[in-house]
Amino acid sequence: MANFPKDHPLHLGFDAQPFLDQADLFLVIGNKAPWYPPSAAPAKGTIVVIDENPLKHQMVYQTLHADLYLEGDVGTTLRLLGDALQSRGAHRAPGLGERRAHWEAEHHTLCDGYRAAAAAAGNKKPVDPIWLCTALSEAMPRDAVYVEETIVHRPAILRHVAWNGPQSYFHPPSGLGLGLGMALGVKLAMPERPVVALMGDGSFLYNPIVQSLGASQEHQLPLLIVVFNNGGYASMKRMHQQFYPQGASVTSGIFPGVKIPGPNYARLVEPFGGYGERVEEPGALKAALQNALTAVNSGRMALLDVAVSG
Repeated sequence: MANFPKDHPLHLGFDAQPFLDQADLFLVIGNKAPWYPPSAAPAKGTIVVIDENPLKHQMVYQTLHADLYLEGDVGTTLRLLGDALQSRGAHRAPGLGERRAHWEAEHHTLCDGYRAAAAAAGNKKPVDPIWLCTALSEAMPRDAVYVEETIVHRPAILRHVAWNGPQSYFHPPSGLGLGLGMALGVKLAMPERPVVALMGDGSFLYNPIVQSLGASQEHQLPLLIVVFNNGGYASMKRMHQQFYPQGASVTSGIFPGVKIPGPNYARLVEPFGGYGERVEEPGALKAALQNALTAVNSGRMALLDVAVSG
């Protein structure tokens, strides 16, 4: 879903759950299933998987029980399917116009909700993650590439950081600690495009920070790292609250190991010739992002440590 253009009139967000009971065909294209566990698959509808490795033998927990698997290059497969649909007159199917108009209206309603949320997010302290995402969208060039390794802030990033072109959003597919390495790899592959690593403070600490910053400096791969710093492992706390609502941590209000005192993140890049800045006021975001972008454009890495809620 993250590689489908968000400004397309049929884009309906990043949560497939509300639509699972309404669809008669599910195309899982180069991705994991939008439902988990596999037993939660929709009761009706045909499931088609298009992937270079559609069976995902290395991910036994991702058995999709699909009705059809198409193995091969994803781009080529989609082009061939598109040609076949056109030749069979699928674009002239009865009721197609009415259905399209309905879902386009849903898209516009969704976008209106995003804009309203962004408008309400300003001037909050700590900084609202939605406001940070909005500021990023305004400051970054249109060809920016985002490598995202957050957990609780992922919904805000998906909805409110602007990208529409291909190869513009990447997310590590497994455990935490891969984000910085992936960002360096993306920069190596696309040196002409600015690469922004969006990290939670907890996930940032899972990464080999010193080695990654050293590689960025040594190989001249300047990154902009934005730390969504909520001061703790919020996802772990939420899991306690969700799965053990009557448990000791919830009833006592004590969640061992969740709080992260944290280093001075902004200064971590200084020994590697980078630019770092701590941001606590929403009004300071614009200038901080410009400072960081100026540093990256000059060939230096930059890190913004932004105190956020959530």
